[in-house]
Amino acid sequence: KTAEPRLPKQKGTVLDEVKEIIELPGKAAKYQQDPNAIELHPQVIQQLEDYVSSIARMYRQNAFHSFDHASHVVQSVTKILSRVVTPDSIDYHEMAYKQPKGAAKLHEYTYGITSDPLTQFACAFSALIHDVDHSGVPNAVLVNEQTDLASHYKNKSVAEQNSVDLAWELLNQPEFQALRACIYSTKEELCRFRQLVVNAVMATDIADKDLGSLRKARWDKAFAEDERLLEDSDDPTATPSSTTSTTKTTSQSSHRRHEESSQIATNRKATIVIEHLIQASDVSHTMQHWHVYLKWNERLFHEMYAAHLSGRIATNPSEGWYEGELGFFDFYLIPLAKKLATCGVFGVTSDEYLLYAEANRQEWEMKGKEIVEGYLSHYGRH
Repeated sequence: KTAEPRLPKQKGTVLDEVKEIIELPGKAAKYQQDPNAIELHPQVIQQLEDYVSSIARMYRQNAFHSFDHASHVVQSVTKILSRVVTPDSIDYHEMAYKQPKGAAKLHEYTYGITSDPLTQFACAFSALIHDVDHSGVPNAVLVNEQTDLASHYKNKSVAEQNSVDLAWELLNQPEFQALRACIYSTKEELCRFRQLVVNAVMATDIADKDLGSLRKARWDKAFAEDERLLEDSDDPTATPSSTTSTTKTTSQSSHRRHEESSQIATNRKATIVIEHLIQASDVSHTMQHWHVYLKWNERLFHEMYAAHLSGRIATNPSEGWYEGELGFFDFYLIPLAKKLATCGVFGVTSDEYLLYAEANRQEWEMKGKEIVEGYLSHYGRH
């Protein structure tokens, strides 16, 4: 038996671990067999079921931030990822994508996300755990109440950091050793898995303006990178040489620097795209059918209303809910859907999300005030 890989000793909080760039595998992995034909050991399956059941019990009975919500987010993540690579795009006889050199092309087009099963699993895992132990009130309330949890996490992303710590501690219990060995087998894989989970879950804190500004700057930097790389392709240091060997050496050096710069740019894009994938999945109900949107919107309203009645939130949410939803559509949801389209990875999903977001916004503008009154009348019946 080989020793189980361990993370280096962590300093600071979960939020301190967030990175601008997560390094993904640099090349497309060739399929060794049909993924649907892989049979997990019964022990792994049992431990996975036990882990999910334990996570479910760690969710509180909130109207919105519950295991039901986590399950909905997991479904959204897996649906989006399934539309990036579909089974019929793989030739299982040749164990490669059907188009010649298709694996490399798809790897580059999706910034390496489709070529790394660990990345895809990390996205689904993050969705599962992202609201573990959520208390049913926003982070701002926990900070204002000066809770021990808020103090421990330095008043930043309190709920999100707590969720990661609790879920990670559970995963590292002795009874999940076989599950861990199935997820990662090397220290490199463990570190990548941890980093992906940290970045993804921290991205679900959309209320922190400072973090939002940093994430926006990272998005702008990532998708302005292509233009910069084109400018850098004419390396000013590669001056003509009097000897052929010097010219060749300089050219090779420039090519290596370009490849390294290109890989960094790809990883930067992958990192920010993964964060936006989990963000979109976290609020996917707003970009689905009108009745799905209303179901979850009412649950969130009831959660906030319960916090108001208990004295934890001073403002009655009904007083600004209608206007707040319009602002949420205009300044977060619709721009987010457009970003999914901009990155070009998620195909028809981004188009569907944008169409539903715009349609739901229009219908909410017409019916929202009456609907909020209905939310109030329904409260306590569920």
